[in-house]
Amino acid sequence: MRASIRALSAAAPVAAVVLLAATGGQAAGARHVYWTNNGTNDSHGTTVGRAELDGTGADQSFITGASSPSAVAVDSGHVYWANLFAGTIGRAELDGTGANPSFITGADIPVGVAVDTNHIYWTNANLGTIGRANLDGTGVDQNFIAGASYPFGVTVDANHIYWADELANTIGRANLDGTGVDDNFITRADTPVGVAVDSRYVYWTNLGRRPSIGRANLDGTQARIFIRHGRATSYPIAVAVDSSHLYWANWDVGAIARANLDGTGVNGSFITGADHPFGVAVDAG
Repeated sequence: MRASIRALSAAAPVAAVVLLAATGGQAAGARHVYWTNNGTNDSHGTTVGRAELDGTGADQSFITGASSPSAVAVDSGHVYWANLFAGTIGRAELDGTGANPSFITGADIPVGVAVDTNHIYWTNANLGTIGRANLDGTGVDQNFIAGASYPFGVTVDANHIYWADELANTIGRANLDGTGVDDNFITRADTPVGVAVDSRYVYWTNLGRRPSIGRANLDGTQARIFIRHGRATSYPIAVAVDSSHLYWANWDVGAIARANLDGTGVNGSFITGADHPFGVAVDAG
């Protein structure tokens, strides 16, 4: 049985995030996959990587100056990432310029980040809370949603916020205004860390006895292991989704993997050369 991510985070740069990213006004052909290079025990990561949507043109140092980056998210104007041990959320322009590693401060082990058209959300793993701020970084509320055990990945759709609780083995859900909290929305998870959502399903990563990608209906029913594919899912730490594919960060092999939305066409080496990637995001479409 593999070690708890919570235990690993005490000594190494760990954790991940997941997100269904908003796209807004991006031009056709401008879509990308993003990931964090979190590093190892001996080499803390400092960069956010990016590649074309087909996996080509990978730039492992697209954004530099991060501090053990654990999560990444993207909207129509910016790239956001969580700096695990610095307790901050960073932000940069879509072209990688104007990086501000301390865009939001005061978080406590932020290992998940997500964004919608109004707010930025992140997980405070040590506090057991979901934080929230306005898109300009104002209105910071570190306890927007409280009561989780050890929340890691967070994602958002038009109606709800979802989070992966690594210690409780659950996927939680709440309304966008923070009400209606259900810490046990999905219970058939096994050390879940990453979470993503599209118009039909909720997806999450299992890091327990059977490393895999899980999936359930939007109402939380029919939860099951969806993708389990040997080395391609040997350490799936984060997951993201767009209109045609699932993407996940495979920490131990330094790769971003991809599969079709029906679970076929698994490619464990879709993007290679990352340094222990922990977060992954994609321009939705």
